[in-house]
Amino acid sequence: MADKRIHVLFFLPSLAAGGAERVVLTLLRNLSRERFEVSLAVVNQKGAVLENELPPDIKVYDLDAGRLRFALTRAAKLIWKLKPDIVFSTIDYLNVALGSSRLLWPRKTAFVARPAILFSADLKTRSRPFVWKLLHRRSVCRADLVVFQSHAMEEDYRESLGWRGGNSVVIHNPLDVDLIRKRSRQAANTGFDPDRFNLVAAGRLEDQKGFDAAIEAVGLCSNKDVTLTILGDGKRRQTLERLIRELNLEDRVRLLGYTPNPYPFYAQADGFLLSSRFEGFPNVVLEALSCGTPVVATPVAGLRAALTGIPECRVAADYGASVLAREIDELARGGGSRVRPDAVSSFDVQHIVGEYERALAGSISGPRRIGGPSRPSAAIEPVPR
Repeated sequence: MADKRIHVLFFLPSLAAGGAERVVLTLLRNLSRERFEVSLAVVNQKGAVLENELPPDIKVYDLDAGRLRFALTRAAKLIWKLKPDIVFSTIDYLNVALGSSRLLWPRKTAFVARPAILFSADLKTRSRPFVWKLLHRRSVCRADLVVFQSHAMEEDYRESLGWRGGNSVVIHNPLDVDLIRKRSRQAANTGFDPDRFNLVAAGRLEDQKGFDAAIEAVGLCSNKDVTLTILGDGKRRQTLERLIRELNLEDRVRLLGYTPNPYPFYAQADGFLLSSRFEGFPNVVLEALSCGTPVVATPVAGLRAALTGIPECRVAADYGASVLAREIDELARGGGSRVRPDAVSSFDVQHIVGEYERALAGSISGPRRIGGPSRPSAAIEPVPR
């Protein structure tokens, strides 16, 4: 008897430690195997630090390409070989590349794209922004479905591109609370000083993450017992190390590099610091909240609304170090209060994966809705506008 399940082929650049990669892994673990057959293709599997988190039943196809442009022909051959019902892509440059190659796919294969970053902010970093906009219009905007992480993100995308039509839906990032809390209880030497106010931050050491502002903010805090531990690696490491020395913060700021299990650090910290200059939607904030840890954050898209109703958390008015420092001092004056356990219940993996299952099934069934922005699903809490 023929397999009636919907075959979804997920694409990632790699299995590096990133928020988009963790979202895809969460979907791979939790999508119904009765309704869906799922597999994963990666452009290059070198440095696959998240490989151990893959479910055992997932078939992984390594395109083994040093550069993305060399992977597109191999990706098309794989899609023809497997003939999946849906190709699902996340991370913007991969969305553009795959969307641009659709003429090489079987006609019945649908394309679902999930932008991972705030488009207008990312556009400012591009040397030829008009080319980047054109590529998105001709690839991602023509996808069968575009999945956004928040309404603020969708509105920014549509306004930046002048995109009025197309199929889209807003689905929050799935949060596997039970798994995170289980891992947060594993033994770990975090090195936190119980006599100090310990902040933790995590992410790639890149300009986007604003760790330079985070370090400067610690130096500007009136409370000199505030410390900061940053988890993650990246090309800005030496620059950040130099900044720490210049500000004489060696005894208050640590760069610990990549940590396979960051959750004990989140759980044992007095606060989580998000200093990003822009994001799609920062999953690390949800992970910290699920560990009971309050958050101080810059005003990235959709975050203020998500943190509404969590009085222990603070969102800065802008992205400057001095403003962050004031918010950190206010959090420290709160005396290490914790976030209630149900604060992230609306992001629970079962609810969110259910939304993804309905959206994926809808992307291949007709008639498809064309001609306007997404409507919030009943199980998704819309961001106030």
